[in-house]
Amino acid sequence: MDVSIVIVCMNNYKQLKDCLDSIKKYTSKVSYEVLLVAYFFSEENMKLLKDEYPWVKVIVSNEIRGFSANNNLALRQTTGKYCFILNDDTYMTMPVVDGLFDTMESHSEIAALSPQVLRPNGTIQFCGFPPHSWIDWLLILFKLKKDAIDKSSSYVNSQGLIQTYDMLGASIFIRTNILKEMEYLDERYFYGPEDRALTTKLNQNGYSCWVDNNIKLVHLGGATGGKTTKTVLATRPANRKGWVLYYDNGSKMRKIILKCAIFVNSAFWSIGWLIKSISGNKSAKNSFHANLNVCRTIFSNSTPTETFKSIYTKL
Repeated sequence: MDVSIVIVCMNNYKQLKDCLDSIKKYTSKVSYEVLLVAYFFSEENMKLLKDEYPWVKVIVSNEIRGFSANNNLALRQTTGKYCFILNDDTYMTMPVVDGLFDTMESHSEIAALSPQVLRPNGTIQFCGFPPHSWIDWLLILFKLKKDAIDKSSSYVNSQGLIQTYDMLGASIFIRTNILKEMEYLDERYFYGPEDRALTTKLNQNGYSCWVDNNIKLVHLGGATGGKTTKTVLATRPANRKGWVLYYDNGSKMRKIILKCAIFVNSAFWSIGWLIKSISGNKSAKNSFHANLNVCRTIFSNSTPTETFKSIYTKL
């Protein structure tokens, strides 16, 4: 088997169909398998999935698990030379899998590869990230620095194959033997930043990550745990806990600084979302409560997963 495509889907069958249909349509040169982690699927959607996509290997996940843990359920069962970790809210308009496979086969120095990731309107969401320090992240959190691409970024004007430090978790094409060496995705994280944790570990172990800008993938973004759904009430606090875990590096002082900064940031945003909610913005209510939940949980000693469970089970 050339490529094992791993997808986690939280019962969003309509969205998943577009992803699976595009894989089938645009993948023809390589042998591949699709392992789909059906996360809390309804009986109706499970039947539709098995009836309409008999070529997909379905792995049922009906316990609360984070993105890393759900992906690992499938990644440990893969048989391909390469693993392609792919979000269910992506779709292809060109032979992405074939192209990524060809690039990896031609460049033995590449451990992990990403296509250029586009938003549905055609603008660039991802074509490479530089390394970020914890101070950089705080500046980004308070919108004093841009995280992704802007017109002045050296990545935007780059063409073809370029090296990157970090990758976007929506689309990571990686050599299976190296992924096993990295012990798959770190399950201490629940909803971010497991992608940054993986690429940082790759870099620290002497491996390199790249982006092929000639290969393009469309990413809807925010479909699971998005800003307008109730799930964000639990994913936002778990995400913030994950960033503290990623950046504290065992330093108690840094952990305190990170938690204090996150508390101030979330308190500020909760006020803004409250004003929008009072003004009649129906979707603002969830963002308001999500930020309040961040303030309520950020100083606790609970893990990202424990934080998510404590909130989600009460929704």
